Amino acid sequence: MNFRNKASSAVLATLVLSLAFSLSSIAAPKAEWADSPLPVEVQSQLERAGRYMKSGKYDKAKPIVLSALNSASDVPKCLAIAQYTEPYAFPMLDLRRQCCNKALSLCTTEDDYLLMALRARKYQFFEVTREAISKLIENARTVPQLYTLAKKAQEVSLNDLCHLAMEKAAQGFKTRDDVFAYCENCKALGLEDLLRKGLKLLIDEEDDSVGLCELALKIQRYGMRDQIRYALRKALDHTSSDLTTATGEMTQIVDAARRLNEPDVKDRAEFYMKKGNFMLKQKGMADEAERRARGDRERQSLDEARIRDKDREASGFSPEQRQSQPATPVNPSSGY
Repeated sequence: MNFRNKASSAVLATLVLSLAFSLSSIAAPKAEWADSPLPVEVQSQLERAGRYMKSGKYDKAKPIVLSALNSASDVPKCLAIAQYTEPYAFPMLDLRRQCCNKALSLCTTEDDYLLMALRARKYQFFEVTREAISKLIENARTVPQLYTLAKKAQEVSLNDLCHLAMEKAAQGFKTRDDVFAYCENCKALGLEDLLRKGLKLLIDEEDDSVGLCELALKIQRYGMRDQIRYALRKALDHTSSDLTTATGEMTQIVDAARRLNEPDVKDRAEFYMKKGNFMLKQKGMADEAERRARGDRERQSLDEARIRDKDREASGFSPEQRQSQPATPVNPSSGY
């Protein structure tokens, strides 16, 4: 009898525990999705749509997802809805596109457009990516803003956006320092093609041979040997037309080429420097010979003048007397 009472008590206790667990399950609120920007009501809608999608009933799931999308009021919510449809691939492709288009229309900040460009590229909605990138470039109106945008774009692997931002920044140069700052940013971002263009612009704007040598030494830190050689070759071609000045400029080029380890440019400049020094030496010797010859001619003229004066004094007429002698009349008809 006691055994039966104990068994009945155990069964009753089990039933009570089961009932209590069921009641607690019903009363407990639904657990929210971790790190989701969507409200609980929208999460419930999507879960219901998800059950339809799992069973292949996409026609029933789409209106529910559209209803959730219509209630979305910012970019993260639209993209969260798009992300929920990712496991169902092509059948929900059109809905994901609608999510991205609405998210793009709600973008207000630079971070919103960057997020939109990344997500649209992931879904291969390239027209949405292109529009987001265009908005980013359009909204960056100053060179510092473009530099900041380029850095952010590279951080999230949007290399095409980084390149476009730096290309637009290249249109805002006002001083030589601006070009150097541009080259520094290109070097930091690894944009070698734009760095090469910036260095070429610096070289093209410099026409002084000594200035080109100084510029070649400054740009050595960028590691662009072709641009260094371009600067040195231009320096060779833009020396002064004055022989003395040109020889001094060749000396500067020789020193710069030696420091930059460009032996062929150094040898060529040394040849012109030696040739210039030889020509200057020859010119100096010729000038000295001309000065001596001129001095000899002047002394000879003075000696001849003294001899003539002595001859006139010997003939009995002094210079004062010759000036006082009346001029011989000339007959106009005969000319004598």
